[in-house]
Amino acid sequence: MKKTWNFLGIIVLGMIFCAGCGDRQAGGISSVQPVETGGINTESNGQSDREQSGDKITLTLGTYETSWELTNAVEAYNARNGQYCVEIVDYGQKYQDYDVAKERLKLDLATSEGTDIIWVGSLVADELGYAGVLADLNAYLTPENREKYLTNILEYAQTGDALYEIAATFELAFIAGDSGKLGTETGWTIEEMLETFRANNKDANALGGVGVYTAQELVLHAIEDFVDWDSGRADFCNQEFYDILEFCRDESGWVMATQESVTSGTHLAVRSGISCLTDIQYTNWLLGDDWVVKGWPCNQGTGVKVSFYNAFAICSYSQCPEGAWDFLEYYITLDWLEEYAALHPDLPPRTYARIHGLPLNRLTFEEMLEWSTVQQYYETGEPVPFYFGEGSVPNFYANSEEDVERIREIVALADGRGLSNQSFVFQIIGEEISGYQTGGLSAEQTAEKIQNRVQLYLDEQKQ
Repeated sequence: MKKTWNFLGIIVLGMIFCAGCGDRQAGGISSVQPVETGGINTESNGQSDREQSGDKITLTLGTYETSWELTNAVEAYNARNGQYCVEIVDYGQKYQDYDVAKERLKLDLATSEGTDIIWVGSLVADELGYAGVLADLNAYLTPENREKYLTNILEYAQTGDALYEIAATFELAFIAGDSGKLGTETGWTIEEMLETFRANNKDANALGGVGVYTAQELVLHAIEDFVDWDSGRADFCNQEFYDILEFCRDESGWVMATQESVTSGTHLAVRSGISCLTDIQYTNWLLGDDWVVKGWPCNQGTGVKVSFYNAFAICSYSQCPEGAWDFLEYYITLDWLEEYAALHPDLPPRTYARIHGLPLNRLTFEEMLEWSTVQQYYETGEPVPFYFGEGSVPNFYANSEEDVERIREIVALADGRGLSNQSFVFQIIGEEISGYQTGGLSAEQTAEKIQNRVQLYLDEQKQ
């Protein structure tokens, strides 16, 4: 892990590493008002009465947007009467502008004045971890407790050799399509994908979906083919990247795939994934029964990419990292759903229906899959949709056993991660691609500009 860096060109920080737990007030958050949770009364200096009386060790959790999940989980955790209590420090309350709050949290991280734990949100854990301000969570994952989780998801959610973020749930991303046209095997390289599209007289416009430039997305989902995070080296000046640029040169804008566009052949394949339990039914509806998970093209593996949702990280200068990990383990189990409901029996219980993504905890994952096969009903006897359709998309109800088994199979295929579309590397690629698409630069010139900018960015953050 790099110990110092130039934080987005702002400041060179000296990291502070302390061992053990103890009372601490993070100077960078002294002016940010904590959120009162779980009966903890906070004073203006950010320390709780319980911390001052020595009953519990207070851990601070920095965020710039406090969700119901976070509030409920913290209250349930603090009610357990354990060794630690968590105090939410919401930068959004102090800095009403969302972007300002996020940048202030990042600045405090850069100057070692932030909180013990941070809610990652749209921050980029890859880049913050590479910079040395986030702890490598592998230190807390012994072989025994790794087995609590879906181990391939943990393994492939890493940045290089380090795990900088973790969450209760995750999402999967892949390319899918008719197996008769794409082949039945999962996984392909850029070259193989381009050959398949050319054989069907298609270009990037035949890849249905919405979002960023296709070239950006192809790179982000195969980022480790272009950026070696461990060595801090970038490589975009190669034929593979030139081919990506050429494939996407005439992209006219994305159109969301429909049953009609797939059936007619307008869309040869679609950007797909699993972020909720009924996504498998949506893909069945969109592509029919004979569809295959191809994955995002990459040099090795299946191309089924994993990303965390609502992730957390431990700051590398936390004086109580074992306490921070204790909270993260609790959050990941989703036990707080039931424990919070027990604290508030007058409120409607939160269920798995309110949780986005698939659980990382192995037992919770199986519980949620089983729950998804049990149809719920209104008092009138009408079935409750698990997903409410819009337009031509129908409602989806409980999963079948076949749906659940397909989810298990796709989860088992996951063997890589893509870079966040909020990353600085992503921005560089998008900015430089526009010059190529307008015809002002060759593929080689565009790749060289991207190469130089990304490498400079990586170099600035090395010691």
